[in-house]
Amino acid sequence: MSSSAGSTSGPGKDAPPGELELGYRLRKAAWGKGYGTEGSRALIDRGFTEQGVERVTAGTLAVNTGSRRVMEKAGLTHVRTYFDDWPEGIVRSEEGLVEYALTRAEWEANRSGL
Repeated sequence: MSSSAGSTSGPGKDAPPGELELGYRLRKAAWGKGYGTEGSRALIDRGFTEQGVERVTAGTLAVNTGSRRVMEKAGLTHVRTYFDDWPEGIVRSEEGLVEYALTRAEWEANRSGL
């Protein structure tokens, strides 16, 4: 699991035990080819099966529909949209940031339905 990728103020060093933040960053040439979804699913599976993770979170700008779609295809669901103050500002952050999450129980239920 990565600690962040253009992400929000989700889990970090102050996260509860067993909670990790999924992060990814792809070159534009790799967008739309399924790499983000495939990699995210692999990291999530490893976290739940090998590392005792109980909850995975991820976040991005609300306007980043590509990243939001990757999170959804990887099994995460929208938790909240929020607004944060950034010292130097982030382009289009005025439209909000979003947090997505997947719990171990949700992940197990999705796996059993395959």
